[in-house]
Amino acid sequence: MTKVVELQGPPSLPKIFARAVATSRTHHGKSGLPDLQVVRRGVQVDPAALADYDHVCGFPLRDQLPATYLHNLVFPLQVTLFADKSYPYPLMGSVHLDNTLTAHRPVLLGEPLDLSTWATNARPHRSGVQVDVMSRAHVGDELVWEGLATYLYRGQRVEGDVPDRTPDVEAPDGAGMIWRLSGDLGRRFAAVSGDVNPIHLHAVTAKAMGFPTTIVHGMWSQAAMLAAIENRLPASYVAKMSFRKPVLIPGTVRLVARETTGSWQLAVRDNRKATVLVRGEVSPIS
Repeated sequence: MTKVVELQGPPSLPKIFARAVATSRTHHGKSGLPDLQVVRRGVQVDPAALADYDHVCGFPLRDQLPATYLHNLVFPLQVTLFADKSYPYPLMGSVHLDNTLTAHRPVLLGEPLDLSTWATNARPHRSGVQVDVMSRAHVGDELVWEGLATYLYRGQRVEGDVPDRTPDVEAPDGAGMIWRLSGDLGRRFAAVSGDVNPIHLHAVTAKAMGFPTTIVHGMWSQAAMLAAIENRLPASYVAKMSFRKPVLIPGTVRLVARETTGSWQLAVRDNRKATVLVRGEVSPIS
């Protein structure tokens, strides 16, 4: 029987992160994924908070929620799930590999949202274990948005065969939009998203966790990429992003976007080396 943890309000993410760090050693990966859902009902979006998010990510001010803002709303539920004592894998050291968002229709500011999150499909990866974290948003009985976030837990093990590597789809290249990313971008996005993972906040804490310097949130990258084509997005679509390499800040990157028959191929590349940092595609739902 599924256990349901229902949040009565927005949790304090710094406290949950601190608890998850403190209990990391107890999350040893030896048990299976729990039959657990975290839910929050009747969520109303603060217009000022949405405006601040739009400003940091590059969206225009509108009465519609960007698909990535729905992820913003379910992220505290995800962290609550990760911090639960029944969740087998440690939060610290996890890597967000891919993020797929399905916008079934535009979600309007003022619509009350029922949110839910759970984990499924733990499977082997050459570097550890992958887990899919599923999230949904309903307005009443209507499913309006879905999210699938794939996380890698390095050094963990689960039964099964490691799948063969699939060939990478060639990412678009060429001329594009140049983004000069400031060193405080991680702190500014943390302020509007609540994601206070120290790898995004300061170079010192990022280096302590094995990175050469501060790195951008993957969800900022996905949001900024969608914001760049926002006026060309259909009413319903699927947006998948693969976070290939860290986006270091401060730094300069190039967004390349190519449209073919209503679908978009996207890439964020290092502007000097042309290395693909984030690979994306957006497809309309017919």
